Amino acid sequence: MGKISPREVIETVIDVIIGSYGNLGYLDFKIHTIKPNCKENVYIVKYSFIPRNKDGKKIYYEARVNIKDKNVFESKEITEDDLSKD
Repeated sequence: MGKISPREVIETVIDVIIGSYGNLGYLDFKIHTIKPNCKENVYIVKYSFIPRNKDGKKIYYEARVNIKDKNVFESKEITEDDLSKD
């Protein structure tokens, strides 16, 4: 994998999430982990937030983000317990 700064990865992940959900004016938005995958330029990101107009319940997601083309190619809802699993 080429040299990619952690800042570039985080900024790209946030850009992709904003592209998927819109403004991050969500309550308690948090990126829990960002880890490189075995594929070049792909990172596995686990994050959570409380969506607007949803009973105040936090939801958790895992996404695979290609930071080169700034694309989420897989995203799924996970449980809080899944945050610690790798």
